[in-house]
Amino acid sequence: MRTIFFPVAGILWILAPATAVAQTDMERAAARETADAGRIQFEAGRYAEAIDSFSRAQQLVAAPPHLLYMARAQAKLGRLVEAHENYLKITRESLPPKAPKPFVDAVNAAERELEAVDARLPYVTIAVQGAPATGVSVQMDGVTLPSAMIGIPLPVDPGTHAFEASGASARSAPVTVTLSEGAKETVMLTLRASKSSAAGASGATSLTGDQPVSDSAPSSGMALRVASYVTIGVGAVGLGVGTYFLVKSSNTRQTADNMYDECGPDCPESEKPPIDAIDADANRQRNIGIGVVVAGGVAAITGVTLLLVSASNRPTPAQSSGPRVTPVIGLGSLGLRGTF
Repeated sequence: MRTIFFPVAGILWILAPATAVAQTDMERAAARETADAGRIQFEAGRYAEAIDSFSRAQQLVAAPPHLLYMARAQAKLGRLVEAHENYLKITRESLPPKAPKPFVDAVNAAERELEAVDARLPYVTIAVQGAPATGVSVQMDGVTLPSAMIGIPLPVDPGTHAFEASGASARSAPVTVTLSEGAKETVMLTLRASKSSAAGASGATSLTGDQPVSDSAPSSGMALRVASYVTIGVGAVGLGVGTYFLVKSSNTRQTADNMYDECGPDCPESEKPPIDAIDADANRQRNIGIGVVVAGGVAAITGVTLLLVSASNRPTPAQSSGPRVTPVIGLGSLGLRGTF
């Protein structure tokens, strides 16, 4: 990436007549001095200090060159997501017809440099499988992400990141991923019942003592049946959505193959990036499809297991002389045991 330097000293002198009238001479002077300091820090390789200086100058007087230097320093430090957003802010800037030349140059430079940062950005897709299907939150590096971010490619900074999913009664094991620049990865988080939840259930059972179990058995069996139906439904939806993404991935891959065939064996280099981009889309769709199909399959199996377990929640022989069937679930086996 070729770096073009702007004469920071004097930019605010040019901008002064065009900036908000409410800004005082003191604010403009402070912004000019802070921007000068930021330029010196940037050229000396003190990028964190330069970001702080240009951020302060931008707060005092908004100017595209300030954001440009901030984006460059952030890119130098590997903070590519922040750099990408600042470059975008500059390119979306609506300059007046007679904008100062440093402003116009900053916008043009941002448009060129944005492509280089785009190519460096890693992306990660987070997939969650297992029950429960609702009330799940995902954390990345200890920060809770919005639920809308689950299942879509997310731009992140290169480096090592830790992911974990949790719910009211389930939690996944932490997953750590190291992403290099331009990498695209999928992180699969598998929810399992937490130990505290299992201990709580065990304690609740021991406290019943000699209390009749017949009062709680029907409600417990009904709750298990309802949970099984819901989980089976979620599994069916997951299998359908995952299948959709897999079919879509196949169609996308076919489009890329057709483009490559039309281009021929002597396909020029200028025609290959669009084909590679479509191939990358096909890979992302395939990864999402596989993740969702796996999650749907686990949910469906969990629902069937809950349904079988609910069948065992019947009156004991002392309470009923009728036949009784109990599911037997073991490692690699599934069966029924009954008394008649």
